[in-house]
Amino acid sequence: MSSNKVELYIYDLSMGVAATVSQMLIGKKIDGIWHTSIVVYNREYFFGSRGVESCNPSTTALGPPLKIQNLGETHVPYTVFIEYLSGLSESTYTGTTYNLFHHNCNNFSEEVAQFLCGVSIPKNILDLPNEVLSTSLGAALPALVAQLEKSARPIEEENRIAHKEQSPGFEQLNSQIEEARSDVRINGVDKERKD
Repeated sequence: MSSNKVELYIYDLSMGVAATVSQMLIGKKIDGIWHTSIVVYNREYFFGSRGVESCNPSTTALGPPLKIQNLGETHVPYTVFIEYLSGLSESTYTGTTYNLFHHNCNNFSEEVAQFLCGVSIPKNILDLPNEVLSTSLGAALPALVAQLEKSARPIEEENRIAHKEQSPGFEQLNSQIEEARSDVRINGVDKERKD
């Protein structure tokens, strides 16, 4: 059975700023605001507010990782892994389940690392949210994030509202477009039968 290398890509979302100002801001020094992903089968897999995603390694908007940690080898076949990820992306790791402090990219990396090769990602990365939340400023952050999320709306909703406000006949237009598509399909099929 073939094996594939499994790596943990570690990014610092603060790009070094956390190490410099964390003591002053939250009263505790932290080395970075960690984002992690799993690289296996020549793809980089990660979890964020849009759910589970993949890309070519090191091609995210974050640029190259700060550190790459070898997690070991996996014997899990690629097709089994993709089925596993599909299941996660439809249940545990949907975009709506993302939470910066309690259910984030690092939790995803931990779960995938366990599945692929039975190892954990570094404890300091997993413990970072609790470290921050245990500070006086950190204790206020969840409420601030929740307030921000409450005051915003998903872009899909924004799109629906914008179309309805800008075009009172939007529903009618949509209906006419669907009728035209249906006519084309029916006429196209009839035309093919006559030929």
